[in-house]
Amino acid sequence: MVLFVGYPISYETACDFLGITTEDFIFNTKIKEIGLQFECVDKGQYVLGLEVNIGNLYDRFISVEDSVLEILTAKLKVIQCIKNAGIDMSDFMLQPIGEEPFQRVSNPEPYLISF
Repeated sequence: MVLFVGYPISYETACDFLGITTEDFIFNTKIKEIGLQFECVDKGQYVLGLEVNIGNLYDRFISVEDSVLEILTAKLKVIQCIKNAGIDMSDFMLQPIGEEPFQRVSNPEPYLISF
């Protein structure tokens, strides 16, 4: 299972955030420049944010308290990266994973997303 702190959005919404067209070849470069990740979750469904590695059963065990701190640290970093990039999040659509309808949001804090 992967944990992300960020936003479930469409590719088109991500392009709008970055001020580029969907045909632009600089998308990956722009995402890296702002310090975030853009991961494909399913066909046409993406997550913009940061992956949170809170441990696994093979080599990394982490306490609940430390896990919460990792999540909160990632949340603050996502907020700072978005602010530094000048991304306007005052009105956009979340694209939930699955068949849930899109949801219009205004300046939401990052979500904890698992997939």
